[in-house]
Amino acid sequence: MKRRIILSYILILSFALNTASAQKKTTATPELNRRATDQIRALAREKVKALSDLLNAIANEDLTTYDRKYVILNSYMPSNDQLFFNDGVIVEDDIDPAHTAPAAGSDAVIDRYLSNLDLFYQKSTTNTIEFSNIVVGDVKAGEKYPYVKVFFTSEFKGKHKSITTPYKPTQRVAEFIAASVDDEWIVYITRLAFQSPTAMQDNIAALPVSTSTNAEKPTDMAKAEPKKETPASVKNLGKQVSSASAQKQKTTALIKVGVGVAALAFGTATFLMLNSDHADYKKRISNAEGITSYAAPGIYISAGAAAVGVGIGLTSLGNFKKAKR
Repeated sequence: MKRRIILSYILILSFALNTASAQKKTTATPELNRRATDQIRALAREKVKALSDLLNAIANEDLTTYDRKYVILNSYMPSNDQLFFNDGVIVEDDIDPAHTAPAAGSDAVIDRYLSNLDLFYQKSTTNTIEFSNIVVGDVKAGEKYPYVKVFFTSEFKGKHKSITTPYKPTQRVAEFIAASVDDEWIVYITRLAFQSPTAMQDNIAALPVSTSTNAEKPTDMAKAEPKKETPASVKNLGKQVSSASAQKQKTTALIKVGVGVAALAFGTATFLMLNSDHADYKKRISNAEGITSYAAPGIYISAGAAAVGVGIGLTSLGNFKKAKR
């Protein structure tokens, strides 16, 4: 019995320690110096290339309907393949060959846009969607999070299933928000649209964001302009990022509460079991020893488990406080 108690205690303690070490470290947004902005710009460029791969995967006839639905969902849901900030990202439609510039009524949420590509764009075994002339703008400061725009030429070389008008190359822009998680930058697409006539020139001509006096200028920076006001979409997205961070803190706290309750319950149950055994032992032995010596080391293990449970429960309060900030 004592061996089972010891083994159970070791398992609970091991799980508690693993849970504590697995929690993500939250840090304040690091300084936006040259190194940070270069990393954000490089990540945004890679995401645009990944966007091209995503569109070609959806247009690949070798994939099953289930496979295409899976990659669409993964593109905006939390996953290793996530490209878009969430399912509310707005895209200016370019699947209709007639849409080659900003136009009223051509907006769609990301799931609808990608589903329309699946439905209306002709499938092929080879890549028929190409991005070229990729230009990454300068990183700019939002109220809480930096953002960056990437400009590129998009060319659909396939055909629309029901519209005979051939596709023409279009000028597109992907807007990204950047956030720091565990001292590493991540970027997500917050909007995909057609370029305005002066958008790229205005964007790459602005001053780079830096709070460091020794920060260098980006290699593709032209003349300096005053920083433009943060777009409303980015302001709103900042709130969503904060909300996601708070949700993580709540999840961490709930896990700790669960582990703490389990450890406390184990300690209590073990003590009650040992106490019952000792009571039965005293009935049979006239000169019985005390419970401390009779139940050792089990009684110490039960007390330790209860202490671990209380300790983990108390640390969860810190996570709940962070979630409320």
